[in-house]
Amino acid sequence: MINAKKIYNEILSDPILVEMVGEDSIMDSYPDEVVKFPCVIFTDSLQTDIEFGDNQPHGTECYVDVHIFTKALEGFPTTTEIGLAVNNIFHGNDFFCTSNSELEEGNGIKHRMMKFKNEFFS
Repeated sequence: MINAKKIYNEILSDPILVEMVGEDSIMDSYPDEVVKFPCVIFTDSLQTDIEFGDNQPHGTECYVDVHIFTKALEGFPTTTEIGLAVNNIFHGNDFFCTSNSELEEGNGIKHRMMKFKNEFFS
């Protein structure tokens, strides 16, 4: 097991993303209710041991879920624009996207869900 949230915090402090959504709109836990737009929420969704030798793991496979919320209003970046920035940031840190989808939450709120994966070896 590794401290993945530390890695994700460093990744998501990217100046381009911070400029798009604001530093206080990048969160590492899901709030009871999303009330600030746009916002990026990431959660450490899964960590598993991999590559065993002598009954000991030699690596960790990490998955992170990224949720992007914005309003479909003029002046707000779209979930696609934010998603492209998030995708570029994670790809630049050797993660790859395993899923990417968007849905309409109602009241003009768009929600993009992305999942990224990376493997870390000791």
